[in-house]
Amino acid sequence: MSTVAGDGSADGGWTIVVPVKALDRAKSRLAPALTATGRRALVLAMAEDVLRACASTPGVSRVRVVTSDPDMTALARDLLPDMVPCDIVPEPPHAADRAGDPLNTALAAAIHGVPGPVGVVTADLPELRAAHLARVLDVAGTHPHSVVPDHRGAGTTMAFWTGTAVARVPRFGVDSAARHLAEGGAVPLHDADPSGAATRDVDTPADVAALTDRAVGEATTAVLRTPAVAQGAHAAGVSATMVR
Repeated sequence: MSTVAGDGSADGGWTIVVPVKALDRAKSRLAPALTATGRRALVLAMAEDVLRACASTPGVSRVRVVTSDPDMTALARDLLPDMVPCDIVPEPPHAADRAGDPLNTALAAAIHGVPGPVGVVTADLPELRAAHLARVLDVAGTHPHSVVPDHRGAGTTMAFWTGTAVARVPRFGVDSAARHLAEGGAVPLHDADPSGAATRDVDTPADVAALTDRAVGEATTAVLRTPAVAQGAHAAGVSATMVR
């Protein structure tokens, strides 16, 4: 397994890029419900479930993990090589795009030079399974550029490119769904995954509370059962009910 982006998938299969923020900065909006330790455990668990789903999906021939976190790097190195070829692409510590978002700079580096179709799948989709992603890829493969908007409609959980390299510009961040469509000409894949698993990212305490009633991956399930996270999810569910 390489440590930097190489030539990608030369056989025409999909290269899937999964970005994971440094865990001490990840999911700060969950702070009202979870401790720093709980957030870290949940982020790692969701990422593990997403990586398993990506690596198990037919048509995916390589996975690249964009991260600067040593625990995430170790997880990817332990999990992926027996399933698909894997690269670790370090997240640039300070480089930012024109919108001030370092994620897009890191993603641009990760997709650079990939000869076949390439996609970005966010690491906070704990309900995602290989069957869900396979359906999305089947539709994404028919468009030069497509995205899956998140369940709120503003963000982006997945972005795909099958066209020329020059057109592969990631636009994650604030209002990313609208920017991918307006600036990049992306096609929205609203119905590619009827289950909704591909759209339900976890950003808020209410999202965490909702997981307790959904079929999530094994790693996320185990973390949700730990006392600290379970109590936080319960408290988030009560709070969400109170403000409805």
